[in-house]
Amino acid sequence: MYKLKNLYSGYKNKIILKNITLEFSDLKGSLIALIGQNGGGKTTLLRVMSGLQKYSGSVLLNNREVKNYSRREFSKCVTFMMSTKNFNPVYPFTAREIISMGRMPYKNLFGRLNADDEKIINHVSEMLNVKKFLERNILELSDGERQLIFLASALVQNTDIIILDEPVSALDPDKSARVFKILSELAHSGKIIIAAVHDLNIAAAYSDFYIALNNGELISHGRTKNLNADILEKLYNAHFEKYFNNNNQDDVMWRVVPE
Repeated sequence: MYKLKNLYSGYKNKIILKNITLEFSDLKGSLIALIGQNGGGKTTLLRVMSGLQKYSGSVLLNNREVKNYSRREFSKCVTFMMSTKNFNPVYPFTAREIISMGRMPYKNLFGRLNADDEKIINHVSEMLNVKKFLERNILELSDGERQLIFLASALVQNTDIIILDEPVSALDPDKSARVFKILSELAHSGKIIIAAVHDLNIAAAYSDFYIALNNGELISHGRTKNLNADILEKLYNAHFEKYFNNNNQDDVMWRVVPE
């Protein structure tokens, strides 16, 4: 569905992404974790794939350059949730209004929500346990609560490809794990979900594949179960060791080894 070839991208005179070639055509039904240090190019890559960032090289979605899609047409194929860590809301939308915005690609300028829209909104709100916030002012919610509302807005868009930039950065560990369990189940229903992740153990526990970026370059990619200490050391410039959660050999976790 996605094919990147000789991709370069950056801002002003600074090149961020350098000669990335990657193909996603056989990853339908997968949750893909995008990992790497801050400043390594993860957000830039997601913005390019979402049609929001200029690039050179080729970025094909269904054999068509991303830059050649209209925004309305593209938003029926791909959902992008940007990072909310620098989000400073100023207008008092309700949580329901924010979530409803995810249905906009399917409406005309003055289109109202229909019964199917409401059904999707209610389903996703229940799934993420945010129904209790629906009539609340978005300005009154905590960072974590707002992040769940914006994630709900992304999921009600109901596209085959969902791209998420740090979707759980403001959440407590238990809620992060619950969200990634939901994303994993959603991906396995037939979608491709690509999520930038900082928590390696969340990535190890729930993702099927990984993409590792360092300094704008593709370091490694493949099945998450094949991640190893050498790749992680090259990626994070630290020593890692593997351990098993509850002595389950299939439940691999990672921790940094102090020098």
